[in-house]
Amino acid sequence: MRKIKIPVVVIVSVILGFFNNACSEPKATTVITNNKTEYSDTLAFLWETSAGLKTPESVKYDSVNQILYVSNINGKPADKDGNGFISKVSLNGKIIKKKWVTGLNAPKGTGIYKGSLFVADIDELAEISISEGKIIKRYQAADAKFLNDIDIDETGNVYVSDTETGKIWVLKNETFNVWLQSPEFVSPNGLFVYKGNLLVGTGNKILSADIKTKNIKTYIDNTGGIDGLESIGKSQFIFSDWSGHIHISNSDKNIKLVLNTAKDTVQAADIEYCADKDMILVPTFYHNTVTAYKIIRK
Repeated sequence: MRKIKIPVVVIVSVILGFFNNACSEPKATTVITNNKTEYSDTLAFLWETSAGLKTPESVKYDSVNQILYVSNINGKPADKDGNGFISKVSLNGKIIKKKWVTGLNAPKGTGIYKGSLFVADIDELAEISISEGKIIKRYQAADAKFLNDIDIDETGNVYVSDTETGKIWVLKNETFNVWLQSPEFVSPNGLFVYKGNLLVGTGNKILSADIKTKNIKTYIDNTGGIDGLESIGKSQFIFSDWSGHIHISNSDKNIKLVLNTAKDTVQAADIEYCADKDMILVPTFYHNTVTAYKIIRK
């Protein structure tokens, strides 16, 4: 759909309030650029949590239990300080239990498989029993420096990016090893398993690595940096760049900016997509909230 553009001298305000019901009437979302204000026809604001989170980096939607899990770094992203924790948040933005699981350092990407929540934590992968609400296993990654994002294939293989070393790790059959390393992986972060391939957000593009052959090719070019990476159906992807930009690419791989909070220094870290609700969840890192937006399908 066409974007409506108005001069920057016109002040456009979006009142961001906390809503008790995620199905409340969506508010209009604006996209701010250097020279103009653009209304987004793609995202509408739903709710924002209170600012009680502590450097939230990733959000994971548990469709079985209808709950959100938020990883909180609560310190510096590479420090082994024991301050990290996981929060439980309701689907309307209420923080149910701030410190649901503790004992982590700087937890980042998360993934769910068969009752377990997997969490990337600097140089190890932690497995949390969702029913018990506790860490049940830790998988060490000997030379990892900055384990970051996670995605899991249909057989339960857990892929984890190491942004600092340019490696992709995999947990397979209870063994955690390097799956693939390539000079093409420039600061790899966002991961998404898609049609037999692992999509990897790296540098200024999204690469596609064939899971069987490990052949690498460019999937989407000129993306800007990639933090969170999700499919929103119909060969469309949504991705964030941490600084506060969120883009959507369509089936023709054309890229559209749909949210920009960078001017307010509000980050967009490892985003999540709730397919059954057409809802995007954005952890705002140093802003210490999670924000939810509805995707408007025209």
